[in-house]
Amino acid sequence: MQRTIIVVDDEPIIRLDLCQMLESLDFHVVAEGEDGFDAVELCRQKHPDMVLLDLEMPLFDGLTAAETIIDGNLAGCVVICTAFADEEFIARAGRAGVSGYLVKPIEPRILKPALEVAWAQGQRLLKTRAEAEDACRRLEENKMIEQAKGKLSKEKKISESDAYREMQKAAMQKRVPIITIAKAVLERETRRDAAVRAKEYLMKQKRLTEPEAYRLLSQEAARRKVSVNEAARQLLEQGGII
Repeated sequence: MQRTIIVVDDEPIIRLDLCQMLESLDFHVVAEGEDGFDAVELCRQKHPDMVLLDLEMPLFDGLTAAETIIDGNLAGCVVICTAFADEEFIARAGRAGVSGYLVKPIEPRILKPALEVAWAQGQRLLKTRAEAEDACRRLEENKMIEQAKGKLSKEKKISESDAYREMQKAAMQKRVPIITIAKAVLERETRRDAAVRAKEYLMKQKRLTEPEAYRLLSQEAARRKVSVNEAARQLLEQGGII
């Protein structure tokens, strides 16, 4: 399969030579740039399979651009192309997730295998990152489910096991993941907390009884044409409470 590639170098002649070399090796050059800023913007637009970056460039240097591209998943892999080798740089490039490193002048016979190896390495890095992100997402969702289970248990005065079964049942009935039910439970609790805190705020600020504070909150909600919970949230925001 023909790979798409972006070539970025501040020397027009070097860019031209690289593009011609790549096209002759059956790569499809989709864009060219002259500095790190171009590299990032072109990758945002094109999402190429790979980007070949010079190291020393104005605005953004190649490594800074590479870090931005990799962090944003803007290309399948990043290959640095430079006229010198530096151990500290190579270490930083490896930590950033750069998949390949070519030293100028580049020979056509080594370019294609080097880029194919870099592509394979980039795919492994992307897979590893995706797996790590998925694990973090699952961990965060499990935390939310546990929180929702605890709140529902406390609210309904039932065991956490029964609360979890209720959430499972609701998820099955509504045909949604259980995390969706957990988020709804937590959001409802947040809104309820806002109303309670707003009442307490009014009672303290205006020396009102609880019924008086709730009545004032209800009147404010009607005046603003929003729910009581939304009026409570707005009131707390205005008071600098949230």
